[in-house]
Amino acid sequence: MTSKIITVGSSEFCLGFRLAGIQTIVTKSPKEKMEKLFGSPETGIIITDEKTMNELPLFFRETVESKIKPVTVVVSSDAISNETLRKKIKKAIGVDLWSQKGE
Repeated sequence: MTSKIITVGSSEFCLGFRLAGIQTIVTKSPKEKMEKLFGSPETGIIITDEKTMNELPLFFRETVESKIKPVTVVVSSDAISNETLRKKIKKAIGVDLWSQKGE
């Protein structure tokens, strides 16, 4: 079975992903959609933004952030968030995608 990449968020956030052929879920109530995605064995990666994550209840957000499958990627322009993303990807697939060849 193949794992799906799914984007969850506002229509503005999802637009670029949709144009790239990634399945998108535009929603104003992300908790219900995220719960459904977490219950599906087909979901491999969920891409969302900070605004959508902040709309989730704290207890659910902590659960989402701690899960290994599906991996939840929170897109941010913040350098600290990007480092967190780097660690999550390395944890999920065992490879540091940002490392230099010589490192």
